Amino acid sequence: MTDDGGYLLDNARAEAGVRFAALSAIFDPPTFRRIDSFGIGPGWRCWEVGAGGPSVPRGLAERVGPTGRVLATDIDVSWTLDAAGPVVEVRRHDVARSDPPDEAFDLVHARLELVHVADRERALRSMIAALKPGGRLLLE
Repeated sequence: MTDDGGYLLDNARAEAGVRFAALSAIFDPPTFRRIDSFGIGPGWRCWEVGAGGPSVPRGLAERVGPTGRVLATDIDVSWTLDAAGPVVEVRRHDVARSDPPDEAFDLVHARLELVHVADRERALRSMIAALKPGGRLLLE
């Protein structure tokens, strides 16, 4: 974060799409290897925290199928909106300042998110609170 509380890497800039594509190319394969190792499958409910671009919400949606649900949140959802559909809900949300969603998830995933938030402890508590008993939290 910058001194004024803004994000160092602004999603409103045109180059954000290039950045998200590069991050996806680098990080999606190991992210999905980890997620797949949890046994993710049809019907799972997932919260993608700080989604940024559409690649992770789309990948989760493919895995949970039409009976599952993916909630993709970010403070700026402009790059995530392309992932919205019957399985994926895109919602504006600040994990460090807002209460967690009022539902429970089998998987909560955040990649490169905690480096951006000032109140990491609150963000982490929020993500843990949103887990179902036996749910998985994956922080990368």
